[in-house]
Amino acid sequence: MLERLSSLSTRLLGALTLRATVLAVFATALVAFLDVPLEGPAAPYGIVSFELAGTPNRALAILVEWRTNQAIGHAKLILIVDYLYMLIYGGFFVLLSLWLGAHRGDHVWHLRAARASVLAVAFDVLETSVLLFEVLRFSSPSPYPQLAAAFATAKFALLLVPIGYALVSAVALVRSR
Repeated sequence: MLERLSSLSTRLLGALTLRATVLAVFATALVAFLDVPLEGPAAPYGIVSFELAGTPNRALAILVEWRTNQAIGHAKLILIVDYLYMLIYGGFFVLLSLWLGAHRGDHVWHLRAARASVLAVAFDVLETSVLLFEVLRFSSPSPYPQLAAAFATAKFALLLVPIGYALVSAVALVRSR
């Protein structure tokens, strides 16, 4: 499927990437707004703190803080919205990688970066499902926090591939002009 997308014209990929960029910026701002009530001493980075909690005690402390602050509803909402957000940021990184590859004439790394984006979304689906389970049950028994942290770490590591590819491609494009 990614090979088919990469065969689209550079102009069409550019137009799709521009639209995906606008959508991703809007969606990121929305998620950041929804995340504000989740920030506190136990979760200074909101939902990301919960994603990377890593231990049942830390995850439960975050859940207790959210319940105390009446933010559990926000946690549920942001986790449900995250499924849509995954499609948006995943699509953005796929399109960006393919467009940059078409623009540069790269026939290898653009597909690797796009595949890494798809794989990152797959890990995000697993992570969010585990987190949603914890929030809905208001419990964090082992191994759920460890699984969520492992999935989140894999997601973030994989997203470094399209981000790195975009940075290297941007530098290469600027230098070629």
